[in-house]
Amino acid sequence: MKKMKNIKYIAILLTVLLTTACINKSDNQTQNNDQNSFVSTEWIAINSQPALNIDRYLTAMEVLGFSGAIVVSDSDEVVLSKGYGYANREKRQPYTPQTVQSSGSITKQFTGAAILLLESRGVLSVNDTISKYFDQFSEEMQNITIHQLLTHSSGMPGGIGADEEAIGEPAYLDRLVAESLQSNPGSEYAYSNTGYSLLAMIIEQVTGQSYEKFLREELLLPAGMKYTGYILPDWDLDELAIGYRNGEHWGIVYERGWIDDGPNWHLRGNGGIHTTVRDMAKWFKTVQGLGVLGEDVVERWTTGYVTENGGVSNYGYGWSVYDHDRWGKVITHSGSNRIFEADFVWLPEKDLFFYIHGNSSMVSAANQSGNILAAVFDSTFVMPPLVEPDTSAKHDIAQQREGVYYLNESSLELTADDARLMAKLWGQTVFDKMFKHDDEQIKWFTELNRRTTDVMNKLKAGQDDALADLMRQGEDPIEPTSAILKRISQIGNLDSLHVIGTFVNNPDSRFSEYGPWTTFIYAEFANWNQYWNFVWNDDGTFQGEYSGPWPSFTLIPTDNDSYTGVRQDGNWETVELEIRGDCIILMESKACKE
Repeated sequence: MKKMKNIKYIAILLTVLLTTACINKSDNQTQNNDQNSFVSTEWIAINSQPALNIDRYLTAMEVLGFSGAIVVSDSDEVVLSKGYGYANREKRQPYTPQTVQSSGSITKQFTGAAILLLESRGVLSVNDTISKYFDQFSEEMQNITIHQLLTHSSGMPGGIGADEEAIGEPAYLDRLVAESLQSNPGSEYAYSNTGYSLLAMIIEQVTGQSYEKFLREELLLPAGMKYTGYILPDWDLDELAIGYRNGEHWGIVYERGWIDDGPNWHLRGNGGIHTTVRDMAKWFKTVQGLGVLGEDVVERWTTGYVTENGGVSNYGYGWSVYDHDRWGKVITHSGSNRIFEADFVWLPEKDLFFYIHGNSSMVSAANQSGNILAAVFDSTFVMPPLVEPDTSAKHDIAQQREGVYYLNESSLELTADDARLMAKLWGQTVFDKMFKHDDEQIKWFTELNRRTTDVMNKLKAGQDDALADLMRQGEDPIEPTSAILKRISQIGNLDSLHVIGTFVNNPDSRFSEYGPWTTFIYAEFANWNQYWNFVWNDDGTFQGEYSGPWPSFTLIPTDNDSYTGVRQDGNWETVELEIRGDCIILMESKACKE
């Protein structure tokens, strides 16, 4: 079996020097002086350690399934602008900084900017109530303010239909008027796409223009953003990124359920604006107060007003704002339809900005941001391995190898993602093989699984102290048990609770800071699924329950039937295996299709 090649980073750097347009500090300064003058190729500023670190991380993630593009600004200089993977797998069309794709809810910051621009011109006020613009809403809704719509504190429902429903403004308003408020206006945060659709209607009403035309003429073109919008930019539609859901061709957001003048009203104003990372680098200047919005307006735009995420952050006018113990102030927003994803991240105190987007549900673009920041600022961050893939490997071979492979009462479920295979693990035997547990660990994990299974039976029966046998002596099991029982009750119709297996929390893995081991549980409801992680203390008592993804590996084809598996988490554990016929050969064991 071919082993994973250890590629020295200097080799990567040499490749960058030979194949990438590298820009020195003076060249970067020229770009900053002329926002419309960007080089036509990708580049990395080799004098920038943040750029090199981020590129090193995303180069490895490209092999693991990331496909997308990023732009990075450090100390007001663009230091990285590059694409990774394929924007169109079928055509083998690579991502570039000029690839166009949907930005999802990044759209909300454009809507917030438009409202504040209109307020600065005296056209409206964020203190206006919606009764000034609409007369069909109920009495309980009439006093909702523009400020409350902007901050998701209006009580309006999150959504009232599918993104792909071709619904016009009158029908959308009729449906929204018939809805009930989810909470009293101004009382609490509750994310609402409908609120931002109403804001787009207000913009159209007071300007006499379409939402997109106003954005384009008053905000986007002044920033030099020629390739951002819904239908007005002059794109070559063949150059739009294709979305891939669970490894399969999904298509594009563009014109998917749209109406004559752009997106339907489930999207307009709250999502779906298409852009490029290069355009977003230009937009960043507006966010800094260097565009059509004055610094005082930008300060109000990017201030957090309403508490969200359990008090971790506050929501502004299309922004999530919080203070991080290492990064300082963070101004950010992500966007997603769970296929196309994007993330805008600005650290004013660190003078770092990046915008990243991508087109695959299997490796989320927005979920890369935490590791990107760690790659820049955390010297202890473990980079993913640089695996050399077999470039001749084909998608159709991966598709042939899809399916469930059984080993005793355990299994690996393989899903093709281009030429890669994504392996979802089920059962302790497979955990032991893939995570390379030793005999002592296997014995101990069997005991933890048994104890957890007993607790699952008690939870399903509704026992209020179900966690008692897992707790340290003297600890009260009622509160942690109550939290889980409440979740079960809220979701309703619990079908089953499966103890999938236990694994070691190696350093830098997701739960390593909480305890040494995790037992993964699959909670199956009639209309919903949840993944629970029971983390254990050193003495084998219950530490806490946390949400997290299904334990899985990316299998990278390296030579004919050989694969290098890389764990999709933390410290990037690796394992070598082969697939021959209907069997996976794994550490002298065979897992086979039935």
